[in-house]
Amino acid sequence: MSRIKTIFAAAAASLALTGAADAALVTVRDNPNNGSSAFASGLGRNVWISHDGSNRAVSAGVFSLQFSDGGAWTDFLTFCLQIDEHLSLPREHQRVADQTYFPTASDRNAVGALYGNFLTAGTGLKDSTSAAALQTIIWEITEDGAANFNLSSGSFKVLSTDVLSKAQTFWAQIISGDYKPLRFDVFAANGSQDLLTSEVPIPGAALLFGSALAGFSFARRQRKS
Repeated sequence: MSRIKTIFAAAAASLALTGAADAALVTVRDNPNNGSSAFASGLGRNVWISHDGSNRAVSAGVFSLQFSDGGAWTDFLTFCLQIDEHLSLPREHQRVADQTYFPTASDRNAVGALYGNFLTAGTGLKDSTSAAALQTIIWEITEDGAANFNLSSGSFKVLSTDVLSKAQTFWAQIISGDYKPLRFDVFAANGSQDLLTSEVPIPGAALLFGSALAGFSFARRQRKS
């Protein structure tokens, strides 16, 4: 059973208590420049995985989408957080803060380091395998947790060997201590995939910033892993 269902329930309860739901609604749609795929050009592929004991092929990579809070449409690059949910657009989403959606600091820091430092053409967006590898890392975090990260065991496993190898390389970089995590939000919706977005709206092209930034460190147990 996915941890994300419990996480989303907690996020929804928190938003209900704050009364901020109506102020944080956005509409997400496919980027009309994509053509026939929601993935950014050349950055999506099929990957064999095992989830809760069932082996299957899934599409993985980085989405190129647009969102609007009532004004102009903003391009953004994103990964999904739920393996078993379909991407159904256009759809109204709720903006949820990172600490609400990911209450565990190690999960939040890992996702923030990935999203803030690896969306560059020379690293995570170099090709479809790299983009798919980043997506599998996010699925592993949401399914099994960053503190228990292991793409070869647990409820989520990667079976495509080239994607697995690339993801393990990226993970070693993420936990190296060289990457500062970006504060991020989640666009959450019933009936469609929950999606990562930057905390302050940033156009898709501007999100491709930075490489190695100092100052980020994980807990000691993660360094050992």
